[in-house]
Parts: sequence; C-alpha cells; structure tokens
Amino acid sequence: MYKLNYHPGARLVWAGIVTVLLYLVIACAEVFAEVPRTASQITIIGNRLMVAVRQEDGVLSAARPYIIKGLSWSAATKAPHSGPNPYAPEEEVSYGFFFDWLGREPQGNELFSYWFSLQYKKYYATDIPLMKEMNVNTVRVYAHFGLEGESDLRILDELYKHGIMVIMTVAVSRKDLENGRYLEVVNMYKDHPAILMWSLGNEWNFDRNKYYGYDTVSEAALATQNAALKIKELDTLHPVSSSLGDRFIDEVKENTIAAILKECPAVDIWGLNIYRGKSFGNLFHQWKELSDKPVYISEFGTDSFNTQEYKCVNEFQAVDCSGINDEVLQAEYIIVLWDELTKNLSAADEDKICLGGLVHEFNDSLWKVGSYHVLLGGTVDYGDPDQRYCYEEYNTQGFVLIGGHPDDVANEEYFGVVDAQRKPKKTFYVLKEYYERLKSLEQ
Repeated sequence: MYKLNYHPGARLVWAGIVTVLLYLVIACAEVFAEVPRTASQITIIGNRLMVAVRQEDGVLSAARPYIIKGLSWSAATKAPHSGPNPYAPEEEVSYGFFFDWLGREPQGNELFSYWFSLQYKKYYATDIPLMKEMNVNTVRVYAHFGLEGESDLRILDELYKHGIMVIMTVAVSRKDLENGRYLEVVNMYKDHPAILMWSLGNEWNFDRNKYYGYDTVSEAALATQNAALKIKELDTLHPVSSSLGDRFIDEVKENTIAAILKECPAVDIWGLNIYRGKSFGNLFHQWKELSDKPVYISEFGTDSFNTQEYKCVNEFQAVDCSGINDEVLQAEYIIVLWDELTKNLSAADEDKICLGGLVHEFNDSLWKVGSYHVLLGGTVDYGDPDQRYCYEEYNTQGFVLIGGHPDDVANEEYFGVVDAQRKPKKTFYVLKEYYERLKSLEQ
C-alpha cells in the first residue's frame, strides 16, 4: 500500500489551508446571507416611534424607542455631459444641465430623473459602509430611489445588513401622485425589513417647489391626504410621513402648516426641513401648539463653504461667491443643532415630540449648480460657451437665507459630510462620535 510521507511542516500547511477555506466559507455565507422578506414592526405609541427589527432568522427583536440618527442621501454627485437616452439606452444624448425646452426629446427633467435614479446603484457599495462607520441608523432617500426594481432591492439589502433603516420618499410631483407609480413602489418594497416609513414630497408647501405642480397649497394637501390613504390601504405595517418646509406663518392662511395639518389627518408623522440658523428657535413649541403627532427634522445643517462675499440676484440667488472651505465651522454648527434636538427627543422623554433628525446631506452634489429644478441656472455666466467644466468642478453659487446659515448663503454643492470623492469631512467624524453617544438613550 502506498503510504504518504508528510514533510514535518505539512500538517501546519494543511491546517493553514483548512483555516483559510473555513474563513472563506464563513465570509461568503455572510455576503450571501438571505435578507428576510418580512417587514420590521414599526409602531407609534404616543410621541415615540417604536421599532422591532426583523432579524435574519425572521424573529423580531424587542421593540425599543427609536431615535432617527441619520442623513439625507441622494448619492448623485457629478452630472455628465451626455449619457444614454432613457427610452433608447443604446442612443447617446446630451444631458446639459437637464433644462427643458420646446422640442427637446427627451425633456431635461426626464433625463434628470433617469440619471438620478441610477446613482444609488453606482455609489451604494462605497456609501453604505461609510454611513455604517459613522453610526448612522437612518437614511432618507428621495423619489428617484425605488424605480430600478431588483437593483434597488439589493441596495435595501445592503442597508439592512449594515443596520440602516430607510425613510423612502415615494412621490415628489403631481405626476408621481396621479400616475399611481408610488403605489407600485410601496407594493414592491413594503415587506423589506429595512423600511422605516414612507414619505410624500419634499418641501412641497413652498412656492418655489410649486406645490407638487398643483396651483395651490390646498390642492397639494388634498393630493397628499389621498395618497396617504391609498398607501395605508396597501400597507398597514409602516407609518406614512410627509416633509414640509418652514412655513408656520404666511399672509395666506391656507398656505400655513396649520392649515395643511387639518387637510392631511392620514399622515402619521411629519418631517420638517428647518434652516433657522444655529438654533431651532421656538420650533418645538410651535409644533406642539398645532399637533399631537410626533415630528422629525427631515433636513437640517449647513454647508462647508464659508461665503465671505457674494452678489444677490432674483432676491435669493447668490452669485460671484468667494470665501473658504471651512469644515470646522460646518461641524460645530451641526453639533450645536443636534444638542438642541437631543433635548427634545421623545425616546429619552415621552413628553417630548421629536423623533430625531437627518443632517443634509451625505455627499457633496456637484450637479446642483445649473440644474433646472434647483433654480441656480439660467442667470449665471460661467465664462465658457458650452459650460462643460461645471460638470466636473465645484461651484460656489447658492441661495441667500439671512440668518439661516453662518454666512447667510446655502452653497448647494458643499452640504455633504463627505466630499465628491467620498473623503470624510470634519462633520463626518464629530457626528460619528455623537451618534454613538445617542445609543444610550434608546435602551
């Protein structure tokens, strides 16, 4: 009989190989672990959002008061000069700044929606681990997420594996609300354990956002109410929220947040985009006077560009901005706001009304200046006939909001906690520490 004669070190070699193989098997099992297709349990009890997470074995964790410690996440970074036609992907068409004009096919807004929806797929493998490192537990995505079916389902899987839940915006326009596509999105993802809640609109009560495309705030409110009711018919397991801009006071009574709340009783939780400076002021008192429902801050923060000089056009548009990149100022500003939020968290005190907040935003968005719907294009002379360099570089134009930011200007391409190359800014690290400390309040 043939007998194997082992070299004295052979046992160690084989043992090492076996160890490596076992490690690879375990690693692959983790990578390809099945994500349950059963929803987590999300309930509202008083002012608290109670979350029982669906675990990998299908069992629910114990329900605990939930603090939204998060970011808004759009993933989109640089707008390309051209790209595929969404209706004929083999055809290359000019994207420009996504403006609409007579005779353009497809229109700029159609090209933008198509391009924007693909950016999550492009960046999620980089972005999600960074958000996990930062101790983020919630992201708010905009209506362009969810349109890619299975690929977006895989992104939700990755968020779930990293312990991150999702506030999914399912409609941001009249077209979204009236074509019923948002119900298809809800139906597709309602059983995913990473879904925290659905959201309708983004600052749709502001004039510049055109009330979803309706003529009046009242019409937009009615559409929101109807959409919330339809979502609830389809899904009873998740709250429905809606995001409003800061319009507590207005000459027209029907335009105020108070009027909207009366029109939309089916909305369970409200998000507010708030930019009042280094304090939320009397925000929580204002809210408690109007509603007994909990609220979260769906956007807050500031950008990292410290504007020192600018010119104002159109009463709100800042051009010829000059200044310096000041990451320390951005970080300090946001932490002061989070300190104020923490004092109003219902998870720590059930008499409080705030569920948490989402710093705006994860990554710098170089597509914004010149984009048709951000209102920063059309009046800016970039000094280049085809303006191509603006697709690749930072631009400092923004919106004037006196008292809303430390320099009174929202420089739209600098709001990220990471830059366009996904390099963390100072805010990334200070929020990482802050979100870690907040975990103790959820016990």
